[in-house]
Amino acid sequence: MLSPTVPHLAGRDTALRTLGFSPTEASWLTLVCLHSGVFTRHQFCRFHSCRENAAHRFVRRLVDSRIAREHPVPDSRHRFTRVYGRSLYRALAIAPFRHRRVATPVVLFRRLLSLDYILENVDLPWLATEQEKVAYFTGRGIEANLLPQRLYGGAIHTRRYFALKLPIAGGDHSVNFVYADPGRETQRELRRWANVHRALWSYLRAAGAAVHVAVVTRTATAQRYYSRRLDTWLARPASNAAPTPKDNDTLTSVEAALLNGDSHALAQWGSSGGVNRIAVQLRRRVDHADAREVIIDSYSTHHSRHLAPKGPGGQPALIRPTGRR
Repeated sequence: MLSPTVPHLAGRDTALRTLGFSPTEASWLTLVCLHSGVFTRHQFCRFHSCRENAAHRFVRRLVDSRIAREHPVPDSRHRFTRVYGRSLYRALAIAPFRHRRVATPVVLFRRLLSLDYILENVDLPWLATEQEKVAYFTGRGIEANLLPQRLYGGAIHTRRYFALKLPIAGGDHSVNFVYADPGRETQRELRRWANVHRALWSYLRAAGAAVHVAVVTRTATAQRYYSRRLDTWLARPASNAAPTPKDNDTLTSVEAALLNGDSHALAQWGSSGGVNRIAVQLRRRVDHADAREVIIDSYSTHHSRHLAPKGPGGQPALIRPTGRR
């Protein structure tokens, strides 16, 4: 098997070689334990450029050693492996061992999609743990109270930073934030995620660091939806100022004329192509204003085809919430 170099592991996989794993196996398991706790055979084969029988042998060895278990992926033809062996996480000094737990479908897909993106961009300087993320941002002079956080109750209150555990890659001049959509495709959840990062993104941009947002989806439809939405978050030149009342009135008139096929009304704006361009430009300006303080420098969207949902008749199906994360 071919094993791509993974710079951000920085030798951490050596700890698993002492447990009897080969360098290739140790590197893979370190990646999984740090970032997701779960993987599919498809991910294993694609990353190592190997056939499925190699993945089968590896998974069987993990299962037989009672450090992993294989489960069917909800609404999919695939199976996934959950790595729960406490000895692995202890050797890697990963605490708390949250990736060992059984996850709801929503959390499971967040993890699998996150791992998919990391495997495709393994050269980025990933911040693998909560402690690394906090240290990176506070090291840039950012106060901890500006970081996304959640306070958990109980006998002892515990504060967790970046509680969704979505991937972040932090470089000297740019920071990549990954949002994994488990299949619900709701603007509200994307907005909530953006809002808790808004102060952090503003500080980074003010300090001269570019903010890049990457969204990973399970369907091409969701990918197109997020592309349109993220485009409204981009920092615009001064010429794209906030829309005036006249802009809003023009947009309303143009869209109504297009919807009703009113050729007489459309004629005042020129050709059909010109009308569409006017509508697109005005809609972008209005949507950008609606985004308010959410501003980023660049974005990308990605479709993980092998994790596409299957509903009745093979049609895509949305994941409904079954718990909170």
